[in-house]
Amino acid sequence: MNCYNRVLEYITSCEKGMPIFIEEIKKYIIKFYDENDREKIFNNIKTILNRMNKKGIIEKAYRGIYYIPNDNIFGKMLLGNRQVIKYKYIMDKNGNIKGYFTGAKLFNEAHLTTQVPNVIDIATNECKNNSKYKNKNLNVIIRKPRIEVNNDNYKYLQLFDLIENKDNVGIEVDNPDKVIYNFIKENSLNYKKIIEYAMNTKNRKIINKILILVR
Repeated sequence: MNCYNRVLEYITSCEKGMPIFIEEIKKYIIKFYDENDREKIFNNIKTILNRMNKKGIIEKAYRGIYYIPNDNIFGKMLLGNRQVIKYKYIMDKNGNIKGYFTGAKLFNEAHLTTQVPNVIDIATNECKNNSKYKNKNLNVIIRKPRIEVNNDNYKYLQLFDLIENKDNVGIEVDNPDKVIYNFIKENSLNYKKIIEYAMNTKNRKIINKILILVR
């Protein structure tokens, strides 16, 4: 099977209205070829995707992001940014968590503020450097998490972000400690794991606050 048909095989296995990332296609395709052919194959994939886009097999949302559009009475439906954000930064298509919302959005969802941010902050494993940056297309700010995010620890990391509040989000409640304590209870966070993850962050402010909240 040639490279075009391999790419087509992957594309046709994807659900309509879901983002298709070129990096995922590369991971799928490369296992069929020798390591020495990678650069040539990767360049070929870009050409193939552009050809498929022109043929109407797929639509291009942003650079490196494609999708098979759903149809309605008005024609082809655009890919929503919410879906792109979710699968690019928050979880993979197998449901494995790789990031979480933080900043003002997190504080709003935790009922510590009524502020609704225009730009959403996300801590994600997809941030490969220590500097946060803005994805202007998706209107999100990406930052590196304290430790690698996974299904088990992301709620704990959100808890620590609520405690530290390094973005200086304006708190609009009289007893923020009670709200944070409720966050622990509502998410069934384990006190032993809270201490364990807090120690892993090596952040003294978080550790001290945790010791007060859970004693």
